[in-house]
Amino acid sequence: MAKFLLGVAIVAFTSFLGYLLAKKYRKRKDFFVQFTLFNERFLSEISYRRRPLSEFFRKYAYKGEFLTVLQNFFDRIKSERQEPLTESGDFDFLTNEQKSVTEDYFLMLGRGDSSSQKAYFSAQKETLINLEKQAKTDCKRYGDLFVKIGFLCGLLILILII
Repeated sequence: MAKFLLGVAIVAFTSFLGYLLAKKYRKRKDFFVQFTLFNERFLSEISYRRRPLSEFFRKYAYKGEFLTVLQNFFDRIKSERQEPLTESGDFDFLTNEQKSVTEDYFLMLGRGDSSSQKAYFSAQKETLINLEKQAKTDCKRYGDLFVKIGFLCGLLILILII
């Protein structure tokens, strides 16, 4: 009975480790889903209402790492610093290319007239949609893979114990 309980605990633990290893892909997917949604809302905003950025940001709720990027963006505006938004270790789930796209996007946010912003952010729409699709694909592929590998490693350990 003790071996059975130990085996169940080992399989559960290694499956949980697989789940934790897949966290990077889930974060990336959530980030780009919110980023694409933000871009759509911003395009609508500059086309119709044209409220100040601070008022626009307060209107919608964001969560996770995308909220952190928005807060870093406002801190950078208030202090007039030019440090990167995704510099901290909180954004290690993004590739360098994805960090660069994010930085470029937020560097253009609020700069220029509405027609130039509308043209730029409309052009960014396709890039963000592609990044979102890739992030969803990677999350589905690798997220499930890590959990399954964790489960199978637990079963292997269990077989070796028995």
